[in-house]
Amino acid sequence: MTNTFRIVRSSAYAWCIVCAICVLGISAKQASLFVNDAAYRPYIIYTLVCSTLTICGLSLLTLRSQPRLDVIAIAIFTVLWLAVGAYSADLIGYVNCVNLRGQVMETDNGGTYSSMAWCRECKAIMAFSFATFGVLLVCLIILLALIIRLHSLGQQDIWGASMSELPWFGQFREVQGQPYQVYQGQPQPQHQQVPYGSNVIYQQVMLNYHLRVLNSVPDLLLPPFNSRGMMLSSRMEVSDKYQLALLYTR
Repeated sequence: MTNTFRIVRSSAYAWCIVCAICVLGISAKQASLFVNDAAYRPYIIYTLVCSTLTICGLSLLTLRSQPRLDVIAIAIFTVLWLAVGAYSADLIGYVNCVNLRGQVMETDNGGTYSSMAWCRECKAIMAFSFATFGVLLVCLIILLALIIRLHSLGQQDIWGASMSELPWFGQFREVQGQPYQVYQGQPQPQHQQVPYGSNVIYQQVMLNYHLRVLNSVPDLLLPPFNSRGMMLSSRMEVSDKYQLALLYTR
């Protein structure tokens, strides 16, 4: 079946990575101009660290992950980007960039930079931050909803399964009752889980069947030797028939 969840997840992560790359580029430009300014240094460093962590983290999650890792990582990234957006709004959110036309700011290298351009760059960082926060929050809610739903259907090992095995909404009936393969570092072959005791029950049923067959056939048609290698008497003993039926069952 088409894994809709994988497509949606990859698209959402790709969008967040693109936004993080844009923020990283803008922050790198501001760092080259104002990183030594005490008023803007914490903001610039925080945006650089947050965007870099997001790019690396989401790239690794896209390649290989588990639901429990995705939930933890997405929750952390959601908080980080909410903090970036709030920091940007506190720094420049109340300012109308048009009113800064013609004003300049001193840079670290002794030059000047347009205050309006710097304001618009901070506005862009704020917009990308809130957009990334919104997408990550939706991803976190959807992921938790899918995991809780699958867990309620009996998939007890869903937290340790591979992210590529998670179904989308409406596809639960296709995986209901099918156990997930727990990820242990390398892909493992899928094995059909047999309920405990079913093999014993099967052997008991087959044993009873062979006993009924042996009791219904004439003694002349039975093998001339019993399970101990001794000649059978004119009337086969019950214990010998049981041993012979057990041999057929195996």
